[in-house]
Amino acid sequence: MIKPGKRNVRHGELTFQRLHVLWLIVFLLFVALILRLSWVQLGGGEKYRKLAEENNFKQISVVAPRGEIYDTRGKLLVGNESLFTAVYLETDESNEEKLATAKKLSKLLGIPLEEVLEKMDVGLDRKGKPVPRKQPPYYPKKIKDRLSEKEVVKLSEHPSDYKGMNVFLEPLRKYRDDSFAVQTIGYVRPFAGAKTSLEKYKKASGKTEEGGYLDWEQVGMDGIEYSFQDHLRGRHGYKLVRVNSTGKPVEVIKEVKPRPGDNLVLTLDEKMQLETEDFVEKHLHRLRNQAGRDQAPYARNAYAVAMEVKTGKIRTMVSYPDYDPNIWNGPVTSKDYQKLVYTIRNGTITEAPYDARGSDNPEKESQRHPFSSLPPGSTFKPMMALMALNEGLIHPYTGFQDPGSYYYARATPPVRNSGNHHYGWLNVDRALQKSANTFFAWTANRWYQQDGKKSVERYREYTHQFGLGVPTGVPLKGEQDGTEDYLSMSDNFSGLGAMVLGSFGQAQRYTAMQLAQYTATLANDGKRMKPLLTEEIQDQQGKVIQEFKPEVLNRSKIAPRHFQTVKRGMISVTQPGGTAPHLFKKLPFQVAAKTGTSEQDIPGRGRVENSVFVAFAPAEDPEIAVAVIVPEGGYGGVAAGPIAEKMVELYYQEFMK
Repeated sequence: MIKPGKRNVRHGELTFQRLHVLWLIVFLLFVALILRLSWVQLGGGEKYRKLAEENNFKQISVVAPRGEIYDTRGKLLVGNESLFTAVYLETDESNEEKLATAKKLSKLLGIPLEEVLEKMDVGLDRKGKPVPRKQPPYYPKKIKDRLSEKEVVKLSEHPSDYKGMNVFLEPLRKYRDDSFAVQTIGYVRPFAGAKTSLEKYKKASGKTEEGGYLDWEQVGMDGIEYSFQDHLRGRHGYKLVRVNSTGKPVEVIKEVKPRPGDNLVLTLDEKMQLETEDFVEKHLHRLRNQAGRDQAPYARNAYAVAMEVKTGKIRTMVSYPDYDPNIWNGPVTSKDYQKLVYTIRNGTITEAPYDARGSDNPEKESQRHPFSSLPPGSTFKPMMALMALNEGLIHPYTGFQDPGSYYYARATPPVRNSGNHHYGWLNVDRALQKSANTFFAWTANRWYQQDGKKSVERYREYTHQFGLGVPTGVPLKGEQDGTEDYLSMSDNFSGLGAMVLGSFGQAQRYTAMQLAQYTATLANDGKRMKPLLTEEIQDQQGKVIQEFKPEVLNRSKIAPRHFQTVKRGMISVTQPGGTAPHLFKKLPFQVAAKTGTSEQDIPGRGRVENSVFVAFAPAEDPEIAVAVIVPEGGYGGVAAGPIAEKMVELYYQEFMK
């Protein structure tokens, strides 16, 4: 039993011990607090100080100018101009003040309030209600470019009325006033729109590290601008600035200057391109309005390519109708887009529609006409002659008595020559000169009777060696490889019919670029060159950093001697007795050519005739090959031929004299 006195002593000891523990805990807490404050002051203080002052500093991106584009002789085709741009640097104002600023901007800049608030991205709608932001508050927001002098003065001289608004110089794409190869060169648009429509920019979307895209920077959308985007695009710079309460920069803390993009030197020649474009426009007008049987009332489109035989360099590339590229310098309305549908596609490499502008129902009217990729007609006959010679079906002097109407199968309409002509005795030279459908249908029939459906596959292999039915390799997006209708005809109907119709170019469809490469390959004795649109890439000091050299894609397996036979026949086309003796008379050398008048059945219209023409010159030592397509132009020597003649003459003046 514990006595009362001892119990009180024990209780006092316990209380004393507890007080010691409590004071120890309090002491340790104070030590921890002091250490924490010391760390904040000495170790992490700088970090928190920066965070506290972050609203006073802004990093402003400085967009790099895109590289310039020149023609083969160094003449400027596409450049840049510096224009004033309004950029918003968000302040720590209240939402009411930000909304008031937006209303003032809307009135000054002539932009709807909803659009201004969307660009300011302050998380408000026009009623001041919260909406999701797209970018962090510290991210600069571009409101408008191409500011007028009045707008610049207002924004610069009244910062308190437009808090957060600043005016900076920005490089913007400047195109020529003419329509120089507009579809080939392409155009640019802001990245914000491109990243939702093009795969190249979808992959770049969301990048914030160095080298990432800015929403408002201009990026290539088509043509050269798109294909060489990585070279034309420069490296952006930036400014780290301190801003005052109105969002106005008052001090530049750090500046990194932008590095402009690289320059491109194209293979296109300014004089050849512009004069061909001008000739095409006037020539089509004559075709539509002239009297007589050569009138072509629906000849509104034309596609032409001039390609060097030995190098593959493209000197002229016309897709008509064209348009003014400066339309992209401002807002493009829905009405503008409706017109662009008929002009924006590059018809030399893809299917471009008939120019139905001005009709009551343009969309319906365009469906009543051929597109730019169409049957080559008789321009395919040199290819058929090469195949027949190489397969041993005929020899240079094999004779054929033209019956006028050639029946190749029972219950099948006969093959007839243009105008129902009877050409009498024919060999391959004379068949090419006269463009006798019957001769080539006869050779195709012999081939099919000898090899059956294997002939169809062999036929395809040969044509691919010349760039027909395959991509040409031209460095532009959207190139189509043509349509080989003879394959489906052979599989589903008749292999013989497919071969016969294909022998004179009525069972396949090709682009002007494919026909140009085919013609150049023929002139080059079977060596197929890659089409080149760029000579070289230069840095801003003019130093060549990449040169594009001629590239052989493949070599035909056709024996060289057969090319000489076919070339003789093509030369005779432009001589008396040929189908184009009226052309190329001004030149001091012979030109090898082939006319083509292809037929198409159009729903609701019936049968229409397209004008096609290919040529190379000089015939003895070819340097330039040309191909021209005029949908619904009629006879090949009348509509397409003069355009080809113009291009050869221009090449002679520019590169051969």
